[in-house]
Amino acid sequence: MNLAVVAQKDFEDAARSKMLWSLTGLLVVLIGIFYVGAWYFADDPGAAQLVQGLALPMQVIVPLVALIAGYMSIVGERRSGSIKVLLGLPPTRSDVVFGKLVGRSSVVATAILTGFVVAAVLSGLLIGGVPLADLAGLLVGSVLLGLAFVGIAVGVSAAVSSRGRAMSAVVSTYLLFLGFWDVLIGGVYRIATGAFPPSPIVPQQPVEPWALLLQRLNPMEAYGVVATALIDSRVFPLTLQFPIGINPTPNPEVSTADLVVGDLPFYLSDWFAAVVLLAWFAVPVVLGYLRFRGVDLG
Repeated sequence: MNLAVVAQKDFEDAARSKMLWSLTGLLVVLIGIFYVGAWYFADDPGAAQLVQGLALPMQVIVPLVALIAGYMSIVGERRSGSIKVLLGLPPTRSDVVFGKLVGRSSVVATAILTGFVVAAVLSGLLIGGVPLADLAGLLVGSVLLGLAFVGIAVGVSAAVSSRGRAMSAVVSTYLLFLGFWDVLIGGVYRIATGAFPPSPIVPQQPVEPWALLLQRLNPMEAYGVVATALIDSRVFPLTLQFPIGINPTPNPEVSTADLVVGDLPFYLSDWFAAVVLLAWFAVPVVLGYLRFRGVDLG
């Protein structure tokens, strides 16, 4: 019960501090720019094709919104000293951490939902059609992506003691997922097999299935898999591809089973990518709580 109280208060505080409205406004403005730009510059864009295109800017906006919403959730209370007052009341440390997780998740989910309502309205007004099924599918995928990054941000906020450390950690994590994940996988693949994985500049060759699992542990990659399954159109993850990284073929006629050596394991099924996103939502917060539980706040 105390957890719910913390979550409700955190959501209300976010609304009063204009965090909710600022994040929602950012999403709405960028989605508006995307649809107006497509309507103005594209030659008769299809409503369904725009949903597929919308997946790309969502991978830029949603993680940033989630990280901004979550990285100061607990360390901010510690900086101001209000954490001592809060813990002097019935809520325990676990109530605070997981209540903040629920509250900040609600903020991000509300912002994303509002953005997609605007996308549906603009699609109907400017494009002349509203692909509700595709928009709903991308909405679900985007919320899962947002929750994953909220979990990372709140976990970091619980684990560190200063704003600078929290900001450095979340920015480094975002850059890792965006630009360096494939390089790390390539190095692991080289150590494990004696060769680098197939290069993006040569025809796709089968790779070890565990390497694709490591790639999909990147929430951006997992989002691409989930969104592709939900809107039935290929959504490419917003990650930099390097010659030594894993590069799933862009050919829509090639399935995941064609990319791996041997039979397709369960952990490369589409549904498991959703499990990966939920794991990023939960595991960092649990680790952050374990750190926060034993820290001296005096």
